[in-house]
Amino acid sequence: MWQLFVEPNDVLLFRDGKPFSAGEDHRAKSIFPPTPFTVQGMIRAKVLFDSGISPADYANQAPSASSLIQQIGKPGADYGRLRIRGPFVVKRREDGTLVRYFPLPADVVEMDGKPVLLKPLPKHPFRSNAPLGSLLWHRTDKPLKEEREWLNEENWRRYLNGEEFSITEESELLVREPRLGIALNYSRRSTQEGMLYQAEFLRLREGVGFLVQVDGIPRFNPGKGFLQLGGEARAVRYEVLEQLLPPLPIPDPLPSRFKVILLTPAWFSEGWQPRNGDWKPFFSGDVQLVAGALRRAQAIGGAFVDDRRRQQNFQKVMRRFVPAGSVFFFESKGQARWNKKSFTETPPREGNFGQIGFGCVTITGWDGA
Repeated sequence: MWQLFVEPNDVLLFRDGKPFSAGEDHRAKSIFPPTPFTVQGMIRAKVLFDSGISPADYANQAPSASSLIQQIGKPGADYGRLRIRGPFVVKRREDGTLVRYFPLPADVVEMDGKPVLLKPLPKHPFRSNAPLGSLLWHRTDKPLKEEREWLNEENWRRYLNGEEFSITEESELLVREPRLGIALNYSRRSTQEGMLYQAEFLRLREGVGFLVQVDGIPRFNPGKGFLQLGGEARAVRYEVLEQLLPPLPIPDPLPSRFKVILLTPAWFSEGWQPRNGDWKPFFSGDVQLVAGALRRAQAIGGAFVDDRRRQQNFQKVMRRFVPAGSVFFFESKGQARWNKKSFTETPPREGNFGQIGFGCVTITGWDGA
């Protein structure tokens, strides 16, 4: 297992899942950070081009590409031996150390300009159409406002321990730069009338980048170099870390009341939960979901791809993911353990989402309101 730090050379573009074509939908928004789909594509492309095997032989699964296919899988949704966790947002300090930043959990809200925690209220006299038995609650008569920002590692630890913490604004990590463009007619080498569009680029602050944990394939050699990442195949610098950042600790066994916090998006067959609400594949023991703080679903996929070989456009399947920062509250009867399985399902015939970084979590205890 090894870790990769990726830092941009210039602005980056990570389009959301909405179809985008000049003259039709003229604005392309960026998401931050990129999804695991984007990162696995960056890593597999690097391994492919370093192998010396032609992309055509790899696409056609020629015998010469058999060892490569074992490493990174067949073209499409087979990932071979490759295992990825992340991407996670990190910032390099002046002394060279890396600090991780995590999406603000959805059970954090703002009151009087300060962050406060919502907690489950197991027994209550209210009627609700919520799919879960417990409501999330904070004892106050003041208005609460939803928060959507970041926590650095120190404040993340404070959040997990129930201590006071402060929030990092997105503007401290990046600047969003909308840019205008016009579609080109490559056959005529001219612009296309009326085909204006706007794309939102991301300019990351100095030292801000992404951390990716990789397993199943050899480390990149050399340990430093350049990769292509995201829309327009923008150049980024990579560095294989000599000293690994430690994983976030997860209690074993789990507390009788524990919450699972998504660090990367997750997909479930029934929207916010697995099929038939069955959480047994993720835990050993008698575990029951009692409440949830869920962000609005994140649409991933759906970008149009120009397949010039077949002279047609096609669209990836658009799926609704539970976004990072969402929180699931559980109770256990007796001793329970996390099975160290990625907190996600995978649609049929689409590989293994957990294998490429979806469903990364951390777990901590919780107290009732």
